[in-house]
Amino acid sequence: MHFLKRLVKSRKGATFPTRYSRSLFGTSSSDNEDHTRSKHGAKTHSRIDSQGGGCSSSHADLHPSPASKAPAEVLMTIFSFICPHALDETYLSAEESTVELGCMLCDMRELSRCGLVCRSWHDAAQVLQYRSIRLDSVHYCGLEEELQARRKRGSFFQKQTSPLEIPEHRMRLLYRTFQENETTATLTNFLKMPYMAREACKEDLARLVSLLPNLRYVDLPDGVYQDDSSCASLKAILYTRCPDLRKMSWVGGSEKHFVDLWIEPPWIGLEVIELTEMKVENRDLVRVLSSMPYLTNLKMRSMPWTTDAVFDSTTTDVGLFPALQTLIIEDAPSITIDGLTTHLTRPIVSETLTALTIANTPIPVHLLHQILPLATRLTSLSIRAQVSRTMPHRDVPLLASASLTHLAYEITDDDDTSTKSLAKPSPSYYTYLFESLWGGGMPKLRNLYVREPTFHARFRNNKASAGGFAATGWTQEVCLHTKGMEHLEWTKYSIRVVGGDLLILPSLEGGAGSHASFLVDPGEGSGGGYGGAGFLAIPSEAGECTHGKRERKSRDLWR
Repeated sequence: MHFLKRLVKSRKGATFPTRYSRSLFGTSSSDNEDHTRSKHGAKTHSRIDSQGGGCSSSHADLHPSPASKAPAEVLMTIFSFICPHALDETYLSAEESTVELGCMLCDMRELSRCGLVCRSWHDAAQVLQYRSIRLDSVHYCGLEEELQARRKRGSFFQKQTSPLEIPEHRMRLLYRTFQENETTATLTNFLKMPYMAREACKEDLARLVSLLPNLRYVDLPDGVYQDDSSCASLKAILYTRCPDLRKMSWVGGSEKHFVDLWIEPPWIGLEVIELTEMKVENRDLVRVLSSMPYLTNLKMRSMPWTTDAVFDSTTTDVGLFPALQTLIIEDAPSITIDGLTTHLTRPIVSETLTALTIANTPIPVHLLHQILPLATRLTSLSIRAQVSRTMPHRDVPLLASASLTHLAYEITDDDDTSTKSLAKPSPSYYTYLFESLWGGGMPKLRNLYVREPTFHARFRNNKASAGGFAATGWTQEVCLHTKGMEHLEWTKYSIRVVGGDLLILPSLEGGAGSHASFLVDPGEGSGGGYGGAGFLAIPSEAGECTHGKRERKSRDLWR
């Protein structure tokens, strides 16, 4: 003990060697170099001391760089440009929220390297690194070819690795990390992985989810939604260990568990619910939905037992159908215009609903004018229907909405009509839409999606009256997206009024996979949140500049 005290005192009393101390004590540069080499094992330290004429490099560590004192908010903003998918807080699967440009695995690796610079950078990078996790199977850059070549070599002790085993291996490494550091596990809110990984690694996924108490969204196998016995342990863990889930789906076959949710809801904070092919009575459906106070988005698809009575409070004595921000109704043969208008007549519903999708329902397209005046806060409307008869123009009011900014108007011809009839009925519906636009019924419209490839030609034919068109109030730029039945991609046009003239130009802007793609409000468009529009996203242009990013070569959704 006395020896250690003397050693500490000698250390404290030691001074840094300088040019003047070496000259006074007669120490040559070669002797100092040998002493430094023997003490630190490096020759460079002595060179810095002999040439710097001041303190050594160890003394310089006492003065940190100003970059380490940057606020955490600034650092996280900078790091978000390095790894854009770290901002993904949408309730979409890994296939639906894939970034078009760049390699997500490489971006995450660069973010982890930034966290090794200093302690303040590590704290900021760790939050982004573990808040939204993606377990991809391949690199979407040139590095994947090199890695595949290494995997094919193998060795005598290590077998060749399959690409399908990579997410499983990363899932186990992530489980070990969370098991050793419980604080890091509390940072994770979103967990996304490829389809085949979550279907083949159910046990590993169950163990990993059991360590994430603050999980809000996770990609789950289809058996969880169908109450499959192979996913019973995983669903039990979700019931007990993940009370903060925000999105859940139920598919036909899980009616019993869904009906009993109102007794003791396992996820009181659910915001998004998807119901598919569920045979549930209107009374039971309203009872379950009304027991979820934070529910904002609802999707009902192929619900044969759901009728207009679900919106009528007089027929159900268990409560009212909840007021939602996003409502999607698809393939509902028993929901008509009467039930929907009854729902919208409630003041709280008309003030809350912002996104509405109607697809393949008995609601006629020419009766949409009854819905728009009731939904005073509606900003996104998507209508998809197949028509067999032309639209009746007699005494049909034009479409008018003062709040609508996004409209997906996808009207196609019925298969039997398109083959047997000489005149297709769909052009009459697009004529009705054009007359509504030309009349100034939707002055705030910014994005328009139609399934008529020549819809932009209707504006070119009416350029002479562009001045009257501008006087109606539609003076802002409108992005028109057109696509035919034989096309796979949307064609984008920019429509604006310049100097009293109507300017129609094809747009070459990409925008898909940009840094701001995860910052879109959940109720608007298809980029964020729940995606209430219900249409395909616009792929990036072939000639788009990647700004230094690695462009993806392939996009295999099955990996």
